[in-house]
Parts: sequence; structure tokens; C-alpha cells
Amino acid sequence: MSTERIDARDVLDTNAKTARGFRARIVGHFRRAGPNPWDDYTFQPIAAGDVVDVLADVPIQVETDGAVFRMRLHGEVDRLVWEPPQAPGGEPELRARFLAEYVRPFSEDAGIGAAAVIARKLNSTSPKPSLD
Repeated sequence: MSTERIDARDVLDTNAKTARGFRARIVGHFRRAGPNPWDDYTFQPIAAGDVVDVLADVPIQVETDGAVFRMRLHGEVDRLVWEPPQAPGGEPELRARFLAEYVRPFSEDAGIGAAAVIARKLNSTSPKPSLD
């Protein structure tokens, strides 16, 4: 059985946020393979993981299959699977429902732009008029 190895830079690349709270089961942990922060991580599955409450607005990394995602929990990166309130259809329907109801796309806040930065710099460095 091969061990799943993940580059340290890719162990958690958030691509979504939770849209609302839900329950999920921990199916494994990502552990560093060496002592350095840049060392690869290995995935360590667990048989009977805890069910946890996931809050709204939490950054997550949605994986490519099923209702599976990664998130930081108690200082480590875990892989979790959504626990639906009632059993829906098969795997494609489960993933579609998870993405539609519980996940929203995540993007970095847009910058203020070069013109605004320059204007702010000019305003802060120009001499203040004297009222004498």
C-alpha cells in the first residue's frame, strides 16, 4: 500500500469557505514526514474518526471527489467527509448537494489598485498647509 505524500506548500490550499454550519467526520490527518516545515506531509487515515461541527465561513480545500474536504483543526490539517442530515442518492448527488448547500467559492479580497496606493502615498507625504 503506497502512502499519500503531499508537498508542504500544497497540504492546505483553500479554495472555498463553508456557507453554513454542518457536521463532518474526520477520516484522517496530514502529518509532516520530517522535522522541517518544508518537508512533505503524509496522509494517515483513521478508521473511526470523530464527528465535528464545522462552522460557517471557515476556509476549506474541497477535494476532487465526493463530499470530502480539508481544513485546519486544532493546529493540524485534517481530511473530513460531510455527514448529510439525511441520506441522499449516490456519490454524484451527494457531492452536488454538498457544494450547492454548504460551500461557497473563496477568493482573496481584491486589492485597492495602484492608483489608490499612489494617491494615498502622495497625500500622506505632501506638506500640510499652515494656517498661520
